[in-house]
Amino acid sequence: MGKNDAKKAANPLERTSRLLDLVPYINTHQGISLVDLAQVFEVSTEQMISDLTTLWMCGLPGYTPLELMDLDFESGYVTIRNAPTLAKPRSITHEEGVALVLGLEVLRSTISPERQDLIAAIGALSQRIAGLVNLPSALSASSGMSPEVTVSIREAIKHRSGLQISYHSLYRDEISERVVLPLELIESQSYLYLHAYCFTAQDFRHFRVDRIQSADTAQVEKPSTAPAVNAEKIGYQLKVHKPTRDVAERFEEPNLEAGTVLKASAFSHQWIARSVLASGGAVELTSPTEIRSEIAKRAKTILNRYEG
Repeated sequence: MGKNDAKKAANPLERTSRLLDLVPYINTHQGISLVDLAQVFEVSTEQMISDLTTLWMCGLPGYTPLELMDLDFESGYVTIRNAPTLAKPRSITHEEGVALVLGLEVLRSTISPERQDLIAAIGALSQRIAGLVNLPSALSASSGMSPEVTVSIREAIKHRSGLQISYHSLYRDEISERVVLPLELIESQSYLYLHAYCFTAQDFRHFRVDRIQSADTAQVEKPSTAPAVNAEKIGYQLKVHKPTRDVAERFEEPNLEAGTVLKASAFSHQWIARSVLASGGAVELTSPTEIRSEIAKRAKTILNRYEG
């Protein structure tokens, strides 16, 4: 056992958890060798002897020989008696059961329909946990993402092919049809986003995957006709002057306040400039300076048109 493993085994939380699990395990494996028991719990023999010595001094209040657990391991084989209170394996709480079942349901919704083996295994585990803590069978959770849509996106990214998507814009509360070239999937703020070149808008866009209602293969021009994608993202910094809903939606940051400094990154400097201009002064780009200068130039052009 390495030093890190030994340190982990002696960690108070790790050790307490192991001690609680040792009693029911020994109770159902009477006479197990000390060496085998140490291997089962992935600790050294010395650590196991230390754990058993601690258990040997445990029992119910009163702490007379009648209340203490009767633990024997001097012969190299471990037996235990007088431990009915801790003889049953630890169980999860109701709250832990709810969290596990909901988490498994979300996981199942992201798996390709082709992997029925995984879907069935997750379903069986979910039902077993629900039975342990008496959860209703109707309890479920959904990430909102369609497995079929997710599979289509991943395949399009893999083969560099286009997609026609139906996208629900929460800001405008409308569904639009778009032809896109998927580039990558990005996780941000617990949501999954599709970064793609949108042929409809002739620019890069981010689409929240759970708002894509359908995704079908579409014929598009060769990827080389789309603006080049930077190998690395462009870092930028914004100062929020007015935390509008549009700004929160556009920059994928729900918790904004006036004065907030937001650091983020994007693949396209055109997208950064356009997004800042579209905010109508609600945000100010503080860096990088070259994009800030471009925004100032575009803003002056717009102003001159109205002043003329």
